[in-house]
Amino acid sequence: MGKNLGFQLMSVLLLAGVITKTGGSLPRPKLTGPSIAYVKSTVMFECKLSETLSPLTYELVKDSGEVLQTTDDSQGGQPITFSLRVNEKSEGQYYCRVRARGQTITSHALIFEVVIPVRGTHLVSDPDPPVIYEGKRFTLSCHVSKGTHLAYIWYHNKQKVTSPSSLHRLSGNTLTVDRATESHAGYYVCTATNQMGNISRASSSLEVNVVVKKHLSAPTLSFTLYHYGSGYHANVSCRSERGSPPVKFQLLLDGKDVPVQQEGPLEAWFTLPVNVGMDMGTLQCRAENDVQQLLSDPKDLEVVPVRRPSVVVEYLQTADYVVAAALLQCSINSGTFPLFSWSFNHSSLPSQGHSHAFTLHGKSLILTDINASNSGYYSCRVRDSFNSNSSWLESEGVLVEKTVTGPVLQSHIDFKMPSVAVIAVAFCCFLLAIIVGGACCLLWSIKHERNQDGGNNQDVDSQEQTNTEADRTMLETGSEPQAEETDTVVVEVEV
Repeated sequence: MGKNLGFQLMSVLLLAGVITKTGGSLPRPKLTGPSIAYVKSTVMFECKLSETLSPLTYELVKDSGEVLQTTDDSQGGQPITFSLRVNEKSEGQYYCRVRARGQTITSHALIFEVVIPVRGTHLVSDPDPPVIYEGKRFTLSCHVSKGTHLAYIWYHNKQKVTSPSSLHRLSGNTLTVDRATESHAGYYVCTATNQMGNISRASSSLEVNVVVKKHLSAPTLSFTLYHYGSGYHANVSCRSERGSPPVKFQLLLDGKDVPVQQEGPLEAWFTLPVNVGMDMGTLQCRAENDVQQLLSDPKDLEVVPVRRPSVVVEYLQTADYVVAAALLQCSINSGTFPLFSWSFNHSSLPSQGHSHAFTLHGKSLILTDINASNSGYYSCRVRDSFNSNSSWLESEGVLVEKTVTGPVLQSHIDFKMPSVAVIAVAFCCFLLAIIVGGACCLLWSIKHERNQDGGNNQDVDSQEQTNTEADRTMLETGSEPQAEETDTVVVEVEV
């Protein structure tokens, strides 16, 4: 057992390049050859000594001591070539070991890598299938069935993805998007490559379609009216402006489900009977997909007939009070589906003209140039659009003429002051009223005090005059004042 342990220790020392001498020392051999090669190719390794010795034995050793080939050199000092057929297990560390004169020495290691041509490239998505909503995360991983020493190239909608990318995050064989948007949707392809020298191999995956769904917007309700049979019906539309199909729509009338008549990608239609002038209830629409459920604002299902309109005129002027144009609006207090018409001097206005135009479906009339030919009385007419037999209701005529300028024009245009100006004027008037009121109160108070001071002075003068007369009387009689007389004087003063 001790001999076996010693032999194993000797082998380790020999592989590490330690020379065991039994005579003279051997020079270290040098192993040369390729460091990388494709599988199934043939490579050549060369081992030689710097000195000429004979006889020699060369060994090609792999990794921990596996002897692959042995060659004897009887001439000594000649380079020895080893031929190796590369397979998938050929990768590792190779040594050249030389034996001569009972001595053994090993070369430094030559690291050899095996390149397996890439093939079988395919994409794996997370989540799978790659269907996500905006703001969510997805990852694509590029896998191969075989291949080593790989590099990866990504394509999005046939455009190469650069690194770093503002839209994608690349790391190794993965492509990651942390917060998906519409711009991340589309087709992705991964190409895996490996290269040795000028020889390159590549394998591409099939396209993977990443679907980025839009979140639903809150649905909106609207309806039109049409005559069918003996009555009217409402064609109710429930629509979401934004979202990705499929979307399920549901209409509720006072909380009860209404059957759907027709569906589109982002809209559905419903039909309900309607009595004109009667409140038929409250409508509400629900839009739903696999992650959202949204309700529209409630809307009353009520068709109100139109009433007699009125015309509101606003003049538009330049900075020097010259009339430039006029805006006439047909105002109605009620009417769900009004139809508008305008007349000038009791004649209908055509839909198109050189100096007028209609906006808001005929509700507003703009006179772009006021002159003698279009100055006169304007009125608007209105009726229910759903009833072609209904009568037109006409407003009173309003005079529009070129002469409306200056102060008169100002009364038409500037009848409303800005809110800040109104507050400032009101505050100034209030402050002025306080100042005037305070001044009046102050003047009245001073006058009142003066009147009171005048009365008090008259009483004091009367008392002093009475006392003086009494003193004079006592001096004339030559007698001392008595208490009774003093009391009498006091009584007289009080009286």
